[in-house]
Amino acid sequence: MSLLSRPSPQLGAMFGVFHALGRLLVALSALLCVHALLSLIAGESSTLLGFVIAGAVSGVVGAALWLVFPRERLDETPAMLLTGLAWIVLSLVGSIPFLLALDASFIDAFFETVSGFTTTGITMFSGLDSMPRTILLWRAVTQWVGGLGILTMFLLLIRDSPGAHALMGGEAHKIVAPRPEPGPFTTLRIIATIYLGLSGLIALGLLVGGMSWFDAITHAMTTVSTGGFSTHDASIAYYTLEGVGRPRVIEYVLIVGMILSGTSFLVHYDLARGRVSGLWKRPETRWWWLLLLGATGLLALGQLTRAGALAGPPELALAGASSLESGLRTLLFQVAAIATTTGYGTYDIAGPYFGASSRLLFLSLMLVGGCVGSTSGGFKVLRVALLARIFWHQVRTLLLPRGARAGVLYDGALVDDDELERVAGLLFLWLALLLVGGLVTALLSDHGALASVSGMFSALNNIGPCYIPVDELARLHPVTKLLYIIAMLAGRLEILPIALLLVPRAWRR
Repeated sequence: MSLLSRPSPQLGAMFGVFHALGRLLVALSALLCVHALLSLIAGESSTLLGFVIAGAVSGVVGAALWLVFPRERLDETPAMLLTGLAWIVLSLVGSIPFLLALDASFIDAFFETVSGFTTTGITMFSGLDSMPRTILLWRAVTQWVGGLGILTMFLLLIRDSPGAHALMGGEAHKIVAPRPEPGPFTTLRIIATIYLGLSGLIALGLLVGGMSWFDAITHAMTTVSTGGFSTHDASIAYYTLEGVGRPRVIEYVLIVGMILSGTSFLVHYDLARGRVSGLWKRPETRWWWLLLLGATGLLALGQLTRAGALAGPPELALAGASSLESGLRTLLFQVAAIATTTGYGTYDIAGPYFGASSRLLFLSLMLVGGCVGSTSGGFKVLRVALLARIFWHQVRTLLLPRGARAGVLYDGALVDDDELERVAGLLFLWLALLLVGGLVTALLSDHGALASVSGMFSALNNIGPCYIPVDELARLHPVTKLLYIIAMLAGRLEILPIALLLVPRAWRR
């Protein structure tokens, strides 16, 4: 029961936003308290205070909002406001452990938390190999929670939340796409089951590959969420460089895990119900397999051409039985990591191993991203397919008699004009943000054009790797870091909820 009387209709929606935000903060407090307990058990006194303070702040503020503001049903606009507000506020609270345990600056701690929750994977921190394990676990948990979605986790815990459809729509990808089942909670239960199942299978595979329990669990979390945070500075290359476990097995497990996580969960649902046709029956899925195979082939061609022209290192030649397998595995791993926006690496994409054509291909894969209904970032394969249909529709229209009109068909159905306008508008905003981010990065640093643009590609498409050296990311100008934070949130929430926070009229609805 709230401490305020029932509000007017104008204020009711806003009161509902703050009430739901309070419940989210209480849930976050419980998660932080678990990490505080783990710090105590592990004897990591350096991290204990950060988790305790963060849990206390989250719990007290959350309980106050929960009790003061009444619960109200949220429609589309308040749900989007809650989405944008929640991701910012929870990231602020979640940054406290980094701020205190690692003595990080506020902007770096906030950046790391936003990068985690949005499953981007850009990191401001080095020295991961010697970092406290509870901090490494917290980084992985932020990505695991963010992969499924903060509000989605909330709805799974709070089944009586009114306006569940609106809350799902506020956080989910803003595009018309089928769901496994019509009911919101049935859909959430199916998605959560797939998510947990994939997490467990990936962890088991990594254990077979020789990872420790801790590394297997954390990397499973950051693989299924397509986030890419690792427990090692060298990312997945660590296992080869240090001779830990069976690196080949680890890489193959991660390749499969990344591709499965970047594939629409509708495909997994179909397969679980014995519908093998789910692997190819939807246009987006067919485009997805073509993208992965085509990108791997183009990358191999570029590497072979470059090796032949430059007489480069023998590993670039992809010749011979053993080196052929190793070379193709390296290329497939990198394509899977970039296309699914996971961002793991066995080679630095900005290093000498990959040439100019490969780097341009990686930028293209970053922009496209994975499938709608997966945990991947990027513009999404489905939207690219729709844009292709729009183009061919315009060509076909020119061939029709004057006055004749045909609509855009996708998967045998007519696409609504509002949906087409939404896709075109989102593409414009996406490209505008990429341009602005590249210009700001170039103005406030001494990085070249490609590196400057790649930083914003990485942030907006929630991918992680870019052509700015890792040790220089932490030295970016604070304004650039703030812009990347906004881009990471906008990319994960697909711009609209973040943009709506800046519109005063939305708060008066």
